[in-house]
Amino acid sequence: LRSLWKSLALGVAAVITTSIVGIAVAFLLIRYEFPYRNVFSYLTMLPLILPPLVGVLGFVFIFGRAGTVNVLLLDWFGLEHPINFMYGVHGVLLVETVHLFPLMTLSILDALARVDPSLEEAAQGMGANGWRRFRDVTLPLTTPGHISGALLVFIWTFADFVTPLVVGVQDLLAVQAYLNIVQFVDRRIFRMGIVISALLVLLAIVFVLVARHYVAIKDYSSLAYSKVERRRLGPVKRWLAVGFLVLLLVVSAIPQV
Repeated sequence: LRSLWKSLALGVAAVITTSIVGIAVAFLLIRYEFPYRNVFSYLTMLPLILPPLVGVLGFVFIFGRAGTVNVLLLDWFGLEHPINFMYGVHGVLLVETVHLFPLMTLSILDALARVDPSLEEAAQGMGANGWRRFRDVTLPLTTPGHISGALLVFIWTFADFVTPLVVGVQDLLAVQAYLNIVQFVDRRIFRMGIVISALLVLLAIVFVLVARHYVAIKDYSSLAYSKVERRRLGPVKRWLAVGFLVLLLVVSAIPQV
């Protein structure tokens, strides 16, 4: 039961973090014009095709107790004990967020491209500022894409056992299934691994059905459709956008490098 609730909490947390990063990236790419936008539209998909095992090992080499960051802190800043950046659920969440945010970005990109800009203009005409317009109009209109991306991220995180094993987290459902099945000492424990695996499949089916029902009641349609024109950012904002995307790509690529 502890593994079940912990797995559910981790999946929800991964959906929240990937939503924040993925929506921000998708909104920049589809709504604004800035230097190297076309290049970033390809590069931001890179974490999805890089090997996840290599990524989590790279993060351990950099942020582990004997990793590069802790060695620098101990040698240069006189830190007495290494900081735990990676070992625990927070380490799993970091790796899953960096690896899976492109799933959310792809889903939101498609949904944002279908949003009728006249609805946002109407909201602006009624006095809704930028944030309220995004929260009350734009984001609800992207619900089908957002839910599909959230479902992919949630199930991927829910079923991943390699990342938690590397960072020392064992009380998750997928990890328990793997550990129980690979041991051949106690047949009862082996059968429990089979039971947990079946539970993972059943839960995945339930998640899909719930998401499908939610999307059915939130699937908005408009009679008119017009292409969204990208707005040009000012000098400072355009380089802030570039800096954000570069930082994101650096964090994603450094473990692989």
